[in-house]
Amino acid sequence: MNFQAPPPHTVRPTLILVVCVALLVLAGIITAHVIAGHRFAFEELLMMWIHTHTGEWFTPIAGVMHYAGKTSLAVPVIALLVVCLLLRGRRDYGLFIGLSTLLPTLIMLAVKFFISRPRPEFWPRIIAETNSSFPSGHSTFSAALATITFLLCMRSRHRGIILLAGICFALLMGYSRMYLGVHYPTDVWVGWTNGVLTTLALYYCFFRKRFVQ
Repeated sequence: MNFQAPPPHTVRPTLILVVCVALLVLAGIITAHVIAGHRFAFEELLMMWIHTHTGEWFTPIAGVMHYAGKTSLAVPVIALLVVCLLLRGRRDYGLFIGLSTLLPTLIMLAVKFFISRPRPEFWPRIIAETNSSFPSGHSTFSAALATITFLLCMRSRHRGIILLAGICFALLMGYSRMYLGVHYPTDVWVGWTNGVLTTLALYYCFFRKRFVQ
């Protein structure tokens, strides 16, 4: 009996779906533990290692990343971009970018409100944050922005460089949040998951045909 491999255009969406489901399940498990008030033993160890082994040279970089992810800066920039795209007749791109930054943010804010995880208190922080810790809004935004950029440039011959730059941006944002002591590692991880999965879902809704090409 001859077995034929499935065509590539069916393998890739299936693989993406499996990975997305796995990420969603992991985020759900973490969220359940946070709701129950459980502590992850590795988080304090990892944060203390970051705090001890990252030199003070990183503080200005972490500060820049902090303000780059603030709503007061991100919202006007995204809004301006969306308006420009709408005025140029690129309604699909404008709505996709707008919703892909808005919806993950709304999900993040809703989870913060209902769970209200306290911020880490392992050392005196140089950045003041008043809302709850879980999940990280900065990590959500960075992952959503990186995913948006890659998806819209997926057909570019420079997509490899764009993907690498996006990953580095999101990793740097997440690391800086832990370095500043304002987020636990699981806050960052679930923020990344929220940003990536929500953006992928919206991309599928807007550009379904591209998803399987």
